[in-house]
Amino acid sequence: DKAAAEVTREVPDADPPEAIPPVLRRGKRELRLSNLDKPFWPEEGITKGDLLAYYRAVAPVLVPHLKNRPFTMRRYPDGASGKAFFQKDAPKHMPEWIPTFHALVSTREKAKTKKWIDFPVVGDELALLWMVNMGCIDMNSWYSRIDRPDRADFVLFDLDPTPEVPWGQTVEVALILKELLDQLGLASFPKTSGGKGIHILVPLDRRSSFEDTRAFAEFVAGAIARTHPKLATTEWSKARRRGVLIDANQNGEGKTIASAYSVRPKPGAPVSTPLTWDEVDGKLNPAIYTMPVVLERVRTLGDVYADVLTTKGSLAKALRALS
Repeated sequence: DKAAAEVTREVPDADPPEAIPPVLRRGKRELRLSNLDKPFWPEEGITKGDLLAYYRAVAPVLVPHLKNRPFTMRRYPDGASGKAFFQKDAPKHMPEWIPTFHALVSTREKAKTKKWIDFPVVGDELALLWMVNMGCIDMNSWYSRIDRPDRADFVLFDLDPTPEVPWGQTVEVALILKELLDQLGLASFPKTSGGKGIHILVPLDRRSSFEDTRAFAEFVAGAIARTHPKLATTEWSKARRRGVLIDANQNGEGKTIASAYSVRPKPGAPVSTPLTWDEVDGKLNPAIYTMPVVLERVRTLGDVYADVLTTKGSLAKALRALS
């Protein structure tokens, strides 16, 4: 197996998106964009305006994955390599046409303290671009929707390889996981993490609690780690970890995931890109998925992740299959 940087799949020619104007209007709503020439990835020559132009172009397929979900702002005012901070509470100067969701959430897991927070809810292109204008590079939303915030829409398996793991091993673990989920009657959908990992989403019928989804994810991850100890692990300690971590801990109420089509604040500005299972093989190089390449994919293929929004897997049936 070769490392991701050493494998190559042919990439279609990709043109950059149309430049974005400094003012956007939708009916009575107006959005003024600032600092469009500000370098967000100086070495790559990518500006804040380039990032805004990408999100404007990809909005038709991205926004449905954010719609009706509490949104956490992760802001990079000085670009991808600058200091970042999380902001859960909607800024006081946020436009009134961006709705909010009032929720009581834990602030510190150890202290078990809770606080009322008004989360933004990104429901259209203009709201998305307002977030980007505020310095959000990747789009982080809950696993549940505002009408049933205590019921998970999906289970997430986050495959996180240690640095020495070749790409082919991460792929092998992903395919083992898919086979097991298939046996349990659960459809699964892969996407690149935007780094060296793979995110696998398992859409649900919204009947399961977060306690149930986490317990299920931990069980499945543990089963694979036990049967394939040379490939996969559930070891949380980086010092003791070997192989590909199947991280089940990302399942929980109020947790967020970088959405499909999110640009990640990493060198090269990679995009967390939805894949078909046929594409998940040793020839895949996740680093090829940059903003222009992803927009070309969307133009050619549409939203590869569209079925995530309509598939309704049953965790109850899967648990019966396990027993």
